[in-house]
Amino acid sequence: MNLLQLVIKQMRQRALSTWLTLLSVMLGVGLAVAIMIFRREGEKLFGQSDYGYDLIVGAKASKLQLVLNTVYHLDVSPGNIPYSMYRELAAKDQTMVWWALPMAVGDEYNGYRVVATGPNVFPTDHEGKGIKAGQVFEYRLGRSFEFAQGRAFHPEKFEAVLGSEVAAKTDLRNGGSFKAQHGIADARRAGDIHEEKWTVVGVLKPTQTAADRAIYIPLITFYAVGEHEKGLEEMSELEHGQAPGTTRPATGPATARADEHEAHPHAYELKADGTIELELPQEKWKVSAILVRTRGGFESSSLAWQINNLPHAMAVSPAVVMREFYDTFLKGSARLLLFVSLLVTVVAAVSILVSIYNAVSARLREIAILRALGATRQRVLVLICLEAGLVGLVGGVAGLIVGHLLGAGGSFFLERLVGQRIGWLGTDVMEWLYLVVVVMLAVIAGLVPAMKAYRTPVATHLVAE
Repeated sequence: MNLLQLVIKQMRQRALSTWLTLLSVMLGVGLAVAIMIFRREGEKLFGQSDYGYDLIVGAKASKLQLVLNTVYHLDVSPGNIPYSMYRELAAKDQTMVWWALPMAVGDEYNGYRVVATGPNVFPTDHEGKGIKAGQVFEYRLGRSFEFAQGRAFHPEKFEAVLGSEVAAKTDLRNGGSFKAQHGIADARRAGDIHEEKWTVVGVLKPTQTAADRAIYIPLITFYAVGEHEKGLEEMSELEHGQAPGTTRPATGPATARADEHEAHPHAYELKADGTIELELPQEKWKVSAILVRTRGGFESSSLAWQINNLPHAMAVSPAVVMREFYDTFLKGSARLLLFVSLLVTVVAAVSILVSIYNAVSARLREIAILRALGATRQRVLVLICLEAGLVGLVGGVAGLIVGHLLGAGGSFFLERLVGQRIGWLGTDVMEWLYLVVVVMLAVIAGLVPAMKAYRTPVATHLVAE
């Protein structure tokens, strides 16, 4: 019988103790590997630098709130900026910008964010014609949206395009229609649903980003909603130092139009071809944010400096903001959890020591018989250390699998939270090095009982009890 067969036989003879020791090693390694995955992939997720845009322009407020709201569709919008800023950034004579994309938010459908934006968010227009090269929105460098079904929305019609998750998790389908609700879904506010109805004309392919959880509509349809038009009118009056509602004349034809507007809260005229003619003048339009792709490093910093010197707007780099967020809130805690997991692994090694030490103490007579049959002290030493190493290896491999399963659960949670998964399936060198360390710790832990077996006197333990 070779050494491995002897080891397996010994482990089977005390199965309960072996399984409990394996379990402790598995849990320790699983926890450590899961933390390694979250630390590695969290840094990639929140510290990524491959955004398709390098600046986000929005109202002066929290930088993190602006990025979370715009990129990950979390939290509420920190404020609005004039639509005229978008026109300036998207102007043909703009020398620092490749493309700019306006976004207006504030509505949702079944918990999914409705994002009003421009037609260059898609690589093709509603007729299937390609958008001019260099003007198409990219959610990652070199990666634009692709259609799984249908087409892009018409920029002047009540049409919508769904992210892949919205199409999969709701009752909306290509050709269906829906009404948006103002703000966050709440059964107590079920009456706060807009009268306007959007028709779904397309579904996007999965991007593994928060874009999969968004519904895209034309910007003009956002302003066509009566409540939005009224709010923008009031903001415009406040900006000009007037009390809301004082700009409408008290008499004349405009009064009749105003009364008609109050009775029927449409802020637009729907033409025969289904296109919209807004009543709200463009100078009163506002957007929640503008995504900007600049022409390079100097242009990016120069444009950001110019915008940040404005009184009511700011420009932030999403990569820089999310890196600061990770370093501030997640990096330290990840290190702490990794330290805790290492302590758990050490405890697991101690449990191996105790388990095998007790087993050796109970098998001193068996070890003496092996010695009497010709086994050398060195062979007995190797036998005990091999058993400890095997426990560490099997428990470590099981822990590696458990750690990645925990990573899969964390990936699902992050997908629900921020709309993005993490690479839980892949491994890196650190995980395999950690597994080697675990096996070495197990072998070292086995040395203590091995030395006890090494010093076992043959004659004493062969005497019948």
